[in-house]
Amino acid sequence: MILGSLLSLVTLSSVAAKTYDFNLSTALAPDDPVYAGFKEFKKNVEKRTDKKVRVRLFPSGQLGADGELIQQAQVGSNVGVLTDGGRLAQFVPELAILNAPFLLSNYEQASKFVTTPIFKEWESQLQGKSGLVSLSFNWYQGSRMMITKKPFTQPADLKGVRVRVPDAPIVIETINCMGASPTPMAWSEVYSAIQTGVVDAAEAHPTALYGSKLNEVAKYITKTNHYHLMTSIIVGSKWFDQLPVEYQKILHEESSNAGAFASQKIIEQSAAVLEKMSKSGVKVEEIDLTPFITACANVPDKLGLETARDSLKTALDTK
Repeated sequence: MILGSLLSLVTLSSVAAKTYDFNLSTALAPDDPVYAGFKEFKKNVEKRTDKKVRVRLFPSGQLGADGELIQQAQVGSNVGVLTDGGRLAQFVPELAILNAPFLLSNYEQASKFVTTPIFKEWESQLQGKSGLVSLSFNWYQGSRMMITKKPFTQPADLKGVRVRVPDAPIVIETINCMGASPTPMAWSEVYSAIQTGVVDAAEAHPTALYGSKLNEVAKYITKTNHYHLMTSIIVGSKWFDQLPVEYQKILHEESSNAGAFASQKIIEQSAAVLEKMSKSGVKVEEIDLTPFITACANVPDKLGLETARDSLKTALDTK
């Protein structure tokens, strides 16, 4: 009896003493509001676990491209990556609706939708279908805009314009319907690609454009607002499931807290960075989006997302 009690104490002690390293990656620069959220996440996770979970942060794609890191997470690596529904649609197709063109008008709608039961159901399917866990899908990165070398006002103006996009079918199809030629590429490569003429343009949100200094290589930003980017910290269930349940809960909670923190900073800083880029010689333009909205109306249908689109619209109409 005494021996059994001692063994139990030893086991509990060893669990309590064990530490877990967690490497968290983003393609974005260290001065991006998202990275400020990462630092908040690290601080609070380490505080609440008494540094039993040690978080290391890697900005600017230092650990590798998002797709590669997702694969590493699936096989059990201690990595996490901030990514979006477009990339995760390979596992749960409905998640792509977050990136569908012109369905979400603002942060309020996007943040509301990711809390609805239907979205939570899709999010929870990730683990069973891919071996991935979403810590929290509330990391807002902003409204997507186009940065180009020449101005445009209609889809025909973008014919032949090569636009860097993430390797996500929903975004590829969106840029196609807007009239341009999508070119999948890692975000870390986009500056040199525009500079050398491999691509002519990119689509991203203001803080990402500014953080990657794309205003140095392209001089027109057009507020197309073709989608509002919501993202999540994604980890592998093989690694996550070995954590004590208490630590799992802490990671979920602190990801949500840090996501809200970063999202607010994004909202506060987006207009300011557009102003900074304008002062550097970039022309920031608003155009009539009607022809683009019309041209892209059937994108969800082309990708088999009619039901997901209807679910989104129903969720937004629900008070």
